[in-house]
Amino acid sequence: MTTTAEMVQTPLIRLAHPLAFAALLKKVGTTTDSLFRRVGLPVYCQDPTAFVPLKQAWALFDAAAQLEDLALGWHVGRFFGDNRLSAGLLQKIEHAPTLYQALYRFVRLVSAEASHLELGILEHPDDIVLHTRYSTIKDWSGYASSQSYQIGVFVDLIRQYVGPEWDPPGIGLECPTVPTVAQEHFPGSQFRLSQKVGYVTIPRSYLHLGPRGGAQSVPDETPVHLAWDFDFIDTLKAVVKAYLEDGYPSASKMASLTDSSARTLFRRLSERGLTYQSLVDEVRFEQATELLQNQDLQITEISRSVGFNDPSHFSRMFRRVGGLNPGEFRASLRA
Repeated sequence: MTTTAEMVQTPLIRLAHPLAFAALLKKVGTTTDSLFRRVGLPVYCQDPTAFVPLKQAWALFDAAAQLEDLALGWHVGRFFGDNRLSAGLLQKIEHAPTLYQALYRFVRLVSAEASHLELGILEHPDDIVLHTRYSTIKDWSGYASSQSYQIGVFVDLIRQYVGPEWDPPGIGLECPTVPTVAQEHFPGSQFRLSQKVGYVTIPRSYLHLGPRGGAQSVPDETPVHLAWDFDFIDTLKAVVKAYLEDGYPSASKMASLTDSSARTLFRRLSERGLTYQSLVDEVRFEQATELLQNQDLQITEISRSVGFNDPSHFSRMFRRVGGLNPGEFRASLRA
């Protein structure tokens, strides 16, 4: 069993959220590859389910805001709403019979999106408050952009139950100012600044409402992967996977991204009977076996996707881990 001391220490976030910022930048004609490189995010990975370090994601939020619009987080939240949440999380929320139950499911499962996000609900006689913060890392650059983006996600999620024109009566922010565009997005809301947490308020009169698309009678079985129960090895594997397409992920780079030294990384791997190379091979093999199930993908494409320029090197790695080469594995699937 994983102990508390072994839980993930490096804050992670799903790549879907930095990709949302990148998508909006591309819509206005801004290239993003150089931004991703500058802040240390993977350039070629487009898998929204991959986890990346939160510090690098927020650095992108901040750099993008400085480059394009200081209110960019509000725009991204408004434009994408909740559709960048993981499919498993969204489906579980959509199967909730009421908004009240949906919000509590969201709080319980939110670490499927970001590992250190402190999301909670405070109940009052006339309303409830959905509040958010990162208490230990609020001094990182990009924090305000992250919170403004979150507000947009929360409101869109609630609107799935109460209607597309609804504005929360109250919006609280930890920052001391609010841009004009936020007030334009939510004209029916009263903003409160310099709060201890960010939040939206929801009147109790809405909490009984079901999803506007109709409640589903069959419970959803889509898995939700929770970052809060990742140990160091899980975290390292998740980050390695996200960076594979950028080339071989060096141990020194992975150590930096997981807030450790290379020496500590090697020691912690050794304690689990692993080497760094064996862990990278394991991640590459797992990713490759998923991709090989798509018969339309060429093996050379899959080779590049898991960080190999030479397909023969990819084939040797695959055989070393799985006992057969990629072509034989694919043939076994057809059989």
